[in-house]
Amino acid sequence: MAASRSRAKSKGAEIRASVQIRENRFPRHIAHTDIAAMPRYRFVKGMESGIFISREHDESRFYSQGLCFHDADMDDLVWDEVSWDEAFYCMKGQLVVIVEDVEGNAATFTIDEGDHFWAPAGYKYTLRASGVDSINFWTMAPVLHSGWRDTGDPAGPAYSDMLSNTGKPPKKTSRKRKR
Repeated sequence: MAASRSRAKSKGAEIRASVQIRENRFPRHIAHTDIAAMPRYRFVKGMESGIFISREHDESRFYSQGLCFHDADMDDLVWDEVSWDEAFYCMKGQLVVIVEDVEGNAATFTIDEGDHFWAPAGYKYTLRASGVDSINFWTMAPVLHSGWRDTGDPAGPAYSDMLSNTGKPPKKTSRKRKR
């Protein structure tokens, strides 16, 4: 049994050693003040996101995460989810999500504070004003190799540049791992 654990630890060490060292890619705590300081991406009037994990800023390979702020009277945001899956966790307020499939069948979902919504690719989505200011924590994956640059949104390239040039994570200090 001990030999098996030893081999597993050895294999894990081999994998860690094989990972390319990158300046911005390391485990870290992200404080709310850091998240609040990230540049905002305006999707529509009354709705913007602060993206705090991205390919551009953090060298994230598989997903992006952010906080999306919705005004009570925001304009509708409509998009065809074709390149990635998304998930929304309603942290504050309420989200109204309208989903339409390829045949035109539609359903409306009301996501209350503390609830989660799964938005897989292959559907048309609308985020609509709920009548209350709201915040959702979202994750999207997989991340496009170009990050936010080529999402199809005209503001994408400028926002991608902002993420690339804004507040890189503090450099990793070299310290020994605790055993």
